[in-house]
Amino acid sequence: MPVAVRPPLRYVGLVVLLAAVYGAAAWLGLRYVTIGYNVSLVWPPAGLAFAALVLLGLRYWPGIAIGAFLVNAATPIPLLGAVGIALGNTVEALLAAALLRRIAGSRPQLEDPRQTRRLILVAAPAGALLAGLIGVGALVVTGALESRAVWQALPVWWAGDLLGMLVVAPVLFSWIARPRVRDTRRLLEVIALVVGTAAAADLGLLQGLAYLPLGTLEYTYLLFPFVVWAAVRFGPRGASLVTLVVAAVAVWHTARGGGPFLLDSVGGTLLVVACYLLVLAVTGLAVASAVWSERDRATHALQQSEERLHLALDSARMGTWYWSVENNTLTWDENLGRLYGLGPGDAVTSYQQFIARVHPEDREFVSRSVQCALETGESLDYEFRILLPDGRVRRIADLGRVGRDPEGKPRYLTGVCLDVTERHASEERLRQAHRMESVGRLAGGVAHESNNQMSVVLGAASFILRRSDLPQPVRDDVEHIRRAAERTSAVTAQLLAFSRRQILRPTVIDLNALAITWETVLRRTMGEDCTVILRPGDRVPAIRADAGRLEQVLLNLTLNARDAMPKGGTLTVETFVANLSEDHARARPGVMIRPGTYAVLAVTDTGHGMDRETLSHVFEPFFTTKGVGHGTGLGLSTVYGIIKQSDGYVWAYSEPGRGSTFKVYLPVVGPEETVTPASAPIPVRAGKGEWVLLVEDDESVREVARRALDEGGYRVLEAANGADALALLSGTDGRIGLVLTDVVMPGMSGRELAGRIAEMRPGTPVLFTSGYTDGDIVHRGLLDPGAAFVQKPFGPETILRLVRERMEGASLPSRPQEPV
Repeated sequence: MPVAVRPPLRYVGLVVLLAAVYGAAAWLGLRYVTIGYNVSLVWPPAGLAFAALVLLGLRYWPGIAIGAFLVNAATPIPLLGAVGIALGNTVEALLAAALLRRIAGSRPQLEDPRQTRRLILVAAPAGALLAGLIGVGALVVTGALESRAVWQALPVWWAGDLLGMLVVAPVLFSWIARPRVRDTRRLLEVIALVVGTAAAADLGLLQGLAYLPLGTLEYTYLLFPFVVWAAVRFGPRGASLVTLVVAAVAVWHTARGGGPFLLDSVGGTLLVVACYLLVLAVTGLAVASAVWSERDRATHALQQSEERLHLALDSARMGTWYWSVENNTLTWDENLGRLYGLGPGDAVTSYQQFIARVHPEDREFVSRSVQCALETGESLDYEFRILLPDGRVRRIADLGRVGRDPEGKPRYLTGVCLDVTERHASEERLRQAHRMESVGRLAGGVAHESNNQMSVVLGAASFILRRSDLPQPVRDDVEHIRRAAERTSAVTAQLLAFSRRQILRPTVIDLNALAITWETVLRRTMGEDCTVILRPGDRVPAIRADAGRLEQVLLNLTLNARDAMPKGGTLTVETFVANLSEDHARARPGVMIRPGTYAVLAVTDTGHGMDRETLSHVFEPFFTTKGVGHGTGLGLSTVYGIIKQSDGYVWAYSEPGRGSTFKVYLPVVGPEETVTPASAPIPVRAGKGEWVLLVEDDESVREVARRALDEGGYRVLEAANGADALALLSGTDGRIGLVLTDVVMPGMSGRELAGRIAEMRPGTPVLFTSGYTDGDIVHRGLLDPGAAFVQKPFGPETILRLVRERMEGASLPSRPQEPV
């Protein structure tokens, strides 16, 4: 089993290795000594030491010191001079590495212009200058260099170390600090570039080329395009590598006494070579840094733009596509594949494969739309349905445009697709809600007039039936009239229930108790050929609802189930507790669901069921699948209205041949609220001669109400409008026991009349009545919330009971006073 190398041993090993590598590089540099024994044209160890301390860390400086000392000690210079030069080389690497690491860290990125500027303008020049001062000073002190040669040696020393750091170090930074090239083709291209540059450099730096029209053309600076090409194509990696190759060829030729840089003096030759190589190195690094930094910024911006685009496409459930008309090649992105239900290995690559996934009923429409776009050049903007692999149907909106060649021939179509299934469903629900609201407004208007007239019919029928001298045929006819009026009133009430404009009197109800109480009625309603199963849930909390209306809901659902099972079946009534969460709200877009605990009443039948189209209209008023004369189509819409007005939800679940289930969700009340006990009806007590001011603009309704009050023991003052009522009050000083007034009247409304009466006769109770519902008149500002109100139509007994309750509630003296 291998043993991990301990950190101290690893450190020592790297120091020794660094000293050996430094020594090998120094040996190479000493082969091209130009001044004395140690001043070289290019000093590769400087770049090597600089790069090593940047990449490994400053604490590895002993490797530089040891390697530099051993190399210089092997030369004829004194031992003290070797120590000084080693000190200079070590301090040079430490200073340059520290300056670069301050902004670049241990992994320099020469694509960053800031780091490149720090390398070229600060780190390398400062380190090389310090090394030159210390090294040349050590040679002078030890006598290895004459003092008169200092000004010749110091620039060469500085230039040699500077070139070493600018030529060698960038290669190490680019090829060691960065990941290796993984693209084989690019790696081969780099190798070809290096070899070609070496060949061109060897040819160009060795001799000139005679070109007749231009005369003699020197190759020296024609190598710059190679460096620029490498910088643009491969960044600092390519630029540094090509610069190193050119520098190696240039130094080799110059040291051998060849090349274009030879001048009469050694100093001039060194200056020319140094300037050439410095310009070459700086050009390559600067161009690479500028180009690649801009490229990185552009790439980063493009990546951010693509990420935002993908995020937008994902959020909007959109996908993009491209279809080449010329070769029938279709390309989809991943989002579009997901919209069509494609798996990871599935692909749609042709127009025919796309058409095969379109809903059969929409294929001809899609084909015509695409053909029209190709022929006319118009953009695509249409919706169609698709079939997913699991059989589900989704609705897709497609938006695209046609691309044409210069001759106008269509070459391609490209565009985006959006899943609009949920939006389409929400729009349909909104249209349905608007239809229901329109019917509700219509119901309110119809109810006003119908309720007024039914009040007259029911009142007149009640008066006639009280007589004892009627022949039986006449009594039967009147009973038919009364029942017809009650049925008409019931239809009006159902319309009001659907439109949520009826009056509810909610109390705390035990849902289980209500279902159990109705078990006998349910069995009788369903008949002997149907089985009724009652399954009350455990610990179902109480709810707040109008008990009578909730019974109507249960009865309507039962009647609907009976009609769905003409040949018999099973009716199951269940109660249980359910929690509606945010997930339920997301599953039903367009429905405002309040999360919380709900008591559920579920009614299930085993009838013929409903398809999806029928199910979407099941709660609409007057919608029915029954024959003419078999139902009004208001049963389920009444259920919908009552439950909605009770702050609940009702949803239907059905499939053809599998029956239907209607689930009613009603919010539960807190544990501190107790079930309201049922109260026995209070008998109507006769009046004791109190005066009632009756204000009603409809003469027939006023006559019925007057007669009911008169026969109930009250004395009545009649007025057809608010002005007449105020005139009657002004003309009498007696106490008025109660004012019974219509709300909507010409001239002065019932509310305005009540305000004037409160000023004239403070404390006089007022009872409002109207053919509109209290919700309508409160919403229209015709009545204050909580005002005493009786809904038309009403019979004589109803009006007498409410008048008595209102009088007693106002705590007025019951002794009548005669109006004067």
